[in-house]
Amino acid sequence: MKMLRELCLKTLLIMLAVFAIILGNIVFAVAQVEPSTNLVIKLAPSIIESGENTHQLGHVGFANKYGSLIKVGKDTIVNLESEYPSIATVPDKVTIPANSQYATFDVKTTSSAGTTKIFASFGDERVFDTLIVGRTQDEIKNDLKLVVNLPTEEMNVNSEMPFSLYLQNSNGDITQAPFDITITLDYEKNLIGIDASDLTIKKGNSYIWGTIKSMDKVGNAFIRASSDKIGFDEAKEIKISSSLPSSLQVNIFPDKVPATLKRDIDIVVSLVDSDGLPTFAQNDVKLQFFSDDQSVGNQIDRTIKESQLSGIIKKGEFSYHFRQKVDLQDENKTITIGAATKGLGVSEDTFYTVKPFTSDNPIVGNKTMQVYTLEKIPTKSQTIAVFQIGTLLNVEHTDTTTDTTDSAAEPVKEFYPVIVNENYDSVGSEKMVSMISSNDLLLKITELGKIGATSSYGTSTIETGQETGSVTLASTIKGIGSATTKTEIINTLKQEKTMIFLPTGASSVLFDKNGYFDLFIISLDSKNRPTAVETEVRYLVTPINEIMTVEKGKTYSHVTFLGNSIQLEDQGQLAIKTIPVGESANHSLEVENTFAMTPTAKIAVSVPFDMLNPNKAKYTGLVQLIDFSNNPVTLSEDLTVRLNPSEIGLVNMPDYVVIPSGVSYAEFPLETKGKTGTVTLGANAKGIVGGQTEIEIKPTITKLKISIGSINEPLPIDKPTDLKVYVDDEQDMPVQGVSIRTISTDLDVMPDTVMTDADGSAIIHFNAKKAPKTSLQIFATAAGFSEEKKALDFDVTPEEIKKTEIPQQIIYAGVVIVAAVVGAMIYFLKKPKAAIKEEEFD
Repeated sequence: MKMLRELCLKTLLIMLAVFAIILGNIVFAVAQVEPSTNLVIKLAPSIIESGENTHQLGHVGFANKYGSLIKVGKDTIVNLESEYPSIATVPDKVTIPANSQYATFDVKTTSSAGTTKIFASFGDERVFDTLIVGRTQDEIKNDLKLVVNLPTEEMNVNSEMPFSLYLQNSNGDITQAPFDITITLDYEKNLIGIDASDLTIKKGNSYIWGTIKSMDKVGNAFIRASSDKIGFDEAKEIKISSSLPSSLQVNIFPDKVPATLKRDIDIVVSLVDSDGLPTFAQNDVKLQFFSDDQSVGNQIDRTIKESQLSGIIKKGEFSYHFRQKVDLQDENKTITIGAATKGLGVSEDTFYTVKPFTSDNPIVGNKTMQVYTLEKIPTKSQTIAVFQIGTLLNVEHTDTTTDTTDSAAEPVKEFYPVIVNENYDSVGSEKMVSMISSNDLLLKITELGKIGATSSYGTSTIETGQETGSVTLASTIKGIGSATTKTEIINTLKQEKTMIFLPTGASSVLFDKNGYFDLFIISLDSKNRPTAVETEVRYLVTPINEIMTVEKGKTYSHVTFLGNSIQLEDQGQLAIKTIPVGESANHSLEVENTFAMTPTAKIAVSVPFDMLNPNKAKYTGLVQLIDFSNNPVTLSEDLTVRLNPSEIGLVNMPDYVVIPSGVSYAEFPLETKGKTGTVTLGANAKGIVGGQTEIEIKPTITKLKISIGSINEPLPIDKPTDLKVYVDDEQDMPVQGVSIRTISTDLDVMPDTVMTDADGSAIIHFNAKKAPKTSLQIFATAAGFSEEKKALDFDVTPEEIKKTEIPQQIIYAGVVIVAAVVGAMIYFLKKPKAAIKEEEFD
């Protein structure tokens, strides 16, 4: 029996030791459990272009409840899955390395477009982010319209000009095509032709342009654009006019002639175009003259025959002039003289016969004079100006509209020619006549002429230069007076103006996805029609600072400019100026227009995680080119994007990043510099709307606060005492899952490690073992927080009789074990006596 008791006692001691070890391991295991964290997955960018390609855009990590990434203590495997592998695939798993905050993974896209979810899972937690591949399907609004954009609605024959077709919504905003839109053009093929390399507005673009060429016929043409896919139909009218001769114009100088024998008149027959402007003969034009006065008609015929006048407007000239002597007898008679030619019709003018007055007639008072010439004269041509001596006489005019009882209206003074009795020469010492031009570059007097005795007027020969504009002719006669008249020097085919034409209208310049825009400089004549330049015209275009040239014989020049090359003070407005340069540059052709800048794309900038660790941690930022429907825009060439943080000293990042051609985005390195704060990252490219994102830089490890509940002091020795411990964060919010560990040499604490509940509290039990003072250290640890500790001192009341007590938990455990052992002993002790005796016998 003694041996049996010893065996039982040893068994009891072994069971107690095993119990203690198991209990300790359970507490240790609980202490290693991480507080609740969130698995995080981020796709940046989350919208990418379709096509078979590999994109390193996936990021996974763990974050605390504040959104801060935490470092994992060991290599951690996260499982990955794509909802639709036909759109995009991901690896089965990715490993977050030990002491790292996150890991990245590749996403492989296919040629299929669509939306798929990318899942990440760890344990029982499963999260996802959404990936869009290809463009989202824009709804086509019913208010989408097509604009036919013409520089001018009038053209000359045998000329050309650019035109464009662009999309616009009901708000007047230029709109991008959500898909390829094919345009059908209909136009007046007898009058114009259309030259366009492509009649499809490509997806993502807003316009197309081409060239309209006019034929050699005049009339009203039209251009009509339609699309069955969208259902719009727009048309514009184009008036085709001509600078070719279309009719004759007869002018007789002077218009009042004394009714006497052997009077002179000057007759000028000129060619005019369809707009009534003087123009040049393309071939010799044979004229035939006539008059409603038979005597005058016969005299003209005799003069042409006897003087062997050709009566022809020669090729390259605009008029025919001759002087005709006529015998006039009847006063107050209106006589018509006309000219006709095949194909150009008939033209007439009149002169009026008046009572002859000589210079010595008593009725003639103060003499005066007048000057006559054509109202419009073409450049590089010759014609006449007439100066005439006369006087102002009262002429009674009765107003037939007034009541008969009223007296006659006051006399009106009218000019009447005066026949002089001496020569008024323009040369020599007896020079009495002079005539000057206000601008010799426009018009000069080549032969002044004179007024002979028995005549009332003289004729000067004048000649125009290459310049156009208004000019004044002034004539003076000694002792008589002076007079002036104005004429306009024109060139119906000469460039008079410069036009800046943009394919997106007169108010805005549209930058495409690569930051480019189209610009046209058009040469216009005096009627705002595109006209071919006679010599090469060069322009300095600012602020682009490029030279554009309209070549000889061409009507316009076109170039595509890169918006990044423009230096602007106002990013919303673009003032374009064309400055003629070169020898003999015509500064009157300078023009300036201000346009609103209208981009078609914008920059999106992002960082996968918007809360960063300040301790020189490395991250990846991203810039992406997207349209205004947030669809990715694939570049056809590299695009430089400027990066700028709002605060200096918080992050290291490059000044520029290049989005390469063929993709829509580019990554850039980002490293924190040990400081905390909030910074806005901006990204800009000229001609494109910039973007920005805000990130917060703060420690991912935050502090804990330890506090305790009330406790009665002094503490009794060897009596159980409960202590409630509270743990809060820096915002005084309770923190669940904090590991509370206690250390003391003067207290028996149970358990020595415990976790906080949802309210951030935990209860520990202890017995004081030493008086009069005892101490306790409490340590609080949690992932994502720095460890915190608190030291406590308690007063203890000593007792005379000290009892050795075993903690209740151990007592309870011991009782259970002892009961088990006792049960086993009873089992063995209940064996049959015969067996016992047999054992003893043995």
